[in-house]
Amino acid sequence: MVVIWYTHREVPSREGGRQAMDGLPDRIRQSRKMRGLTQAELGAKAGMAAASVSHFETGQRAPSLESLVRLADALELTTDALLGRGFDEPAVLVDPVFLRASRANARTLDLVKRVTQALIEDGPEE
Repeated sequence: MVVIWYTHREVPSREGGRQAMDGLPDRIRQSRKMRGLTQAELGAKAGMAAASVSHFETGQRAPSLESLVRLADALELTTDALLGRGFDEPAVLVDPVFLRASRANARTLDLVKRVTQALIEDGPEE
């Protein structure tokens, strides 16, 4: 059996280059802040210590697959979005309320659309 160990900056991507893990600490931090969570609160939601969240955000440690899944769930993101795969960078910064609304039934989704349109159209000009 051959075991290959990659550091967090050497994981190969599907495109043959290196996976964009360099941005993972920033995506974790930005997503946490967007949701108004402290490191302790995110840790509690993800079932890990605040120190672990801090290590992941500073890039001192790379999260295990299990930790990555827990973080994504706690942040209401897909692991692909958290890893920067398959989505543009701004997609990570989408507020979770819009993600939940996008999975709502047709009636609720229509109501959200109408309310949002009304707020945008009637809102103050910048």
